[in-house]
Amino acid sequence: MKNDSLVMLKENIEDLREEINRYIEYPDIFKEEILLTSRRIDELINEYLKLQRF
Repeated sequence: MKNDSLVMLKENIEDLREEINRYIEYPDIFKEEILLTSRRIDELINEYLKLQRF
């Protein structure tokens, strides 16, 4: 169960990283999207680290 959650979180983080890379091409247009995606990546990384510890 824990491993499945870690794998899923890792996949979500990778998906968001790909998404943010697309937004970075046009930072003036996608400023809000970059901020939201960046926050979401931070949240997922924190969840991942918490699960890894237990």
